[in-house]
Amino acid sequence: MRFSVVVPAFNEEGSVEELCGEVSAVLNEVGGEYEIIFVDDGSTDSTPEVLRRLSLGNDSIRNIRFIRNFGKSAAYSAGFDAARGQIIITLDADLQDDPHEIPAFLAKLEEGFDLVGGWKIGRLENEPLKTLPSKIFNGLTHSIFGLKLRDINCGFRVMRKGVAKSLNLYGDLYRFIPILAHVQGYKVTEAGYHHRKRKHGKSKYGAKRFWTGLLDLLTVSFVTTYAQQRPLHFFGTVGLVPVLLGFLLEAYVLADRLFFGGNLQSHIAAIVVGVMLILIGFQCIITGLVGEMLTNRQRGKNYLTEEDR
Repeated sequence: MRFSVVVPAFNEEGSVEELCGEVSAVLNEVGGEYEIIFVDDGSTDSTPEVLRRLSLGNDSIRNIRFIRNFGKSAAYSAGFDAARGQIIITLDADLQDDPHEIPAFLAKLEEGFDLVGGWKIGRLENEPLKTLPSKIFNGLTHSIFGLKLRDINCGFRVMRKGVAKSLNLYGDLYRFIPILAHVQGYKVTEAGYHHRKRKHGKSKYGAKRFWTGLLDLLTVSFVTTYAQQRPLHFFGTVGLVPVLLGFLLEAYVLADRLFFGGNLQSHIAAIVVGVMLILIGFQCIITGLVGEMLTNRQRGKNYLTEEDR
């Protein structure tokens, strides 16, 4: 199979049928066997009934229905696990991503890239409240990871099967799929596309997502830099500082007592603080050692070859 289109959907009863028709028309024109996988993330409207009707008698339409809302990371993970195509395409279900742009993304992929993410032309007119947070986010991403993209969080993507299968998504990490692919060594680029206004339903975006997004960016930075391969390097370095400060305090108290006849009673606070710093430091180091043991137990293949693309 050539293409798998993964579409997470939550309460998109007015959009999924039209989207399905557009995607099918485009892929029939492109050529090659394809499947469209709708992942219903616990919708409470008539989305499940619409998807069930679309898939009846049509083997190219597949449905995965969650028993409750698990979030977009879970939806992508379920879709990627089920995908059989060599090229994975992701689209949002709200019709703002235009399937007619898929051939341009495929052409970019054929230039030798492993993942092509979209950036939304005309977003300022369609989603003015999202524009500034997106720019801040993308600037931070470029600073931390060296990956310069206009829209990290765009749900319109085309990627090779190996990229999709390598992703470990949870929480809101679906927003950082290009970063997760980039840090593994995959070649990532972007393609502009005309962003359409929402026709049905309402946006799920809120101010809370900006704050949680910053926390997730910190998580991705930590996990991809230290947690997977070098937890002791991180926690050991953090723990070394309080240990050294604690020993310096205790050494000062001891030197004052031995060489200057100081009274230990006058240094009770320094002694207590020194001991606490040493204990905190050793706790950090022990945390790093535990992290090393967990990482060693869970560590599988920590490299990628050309065959993994």
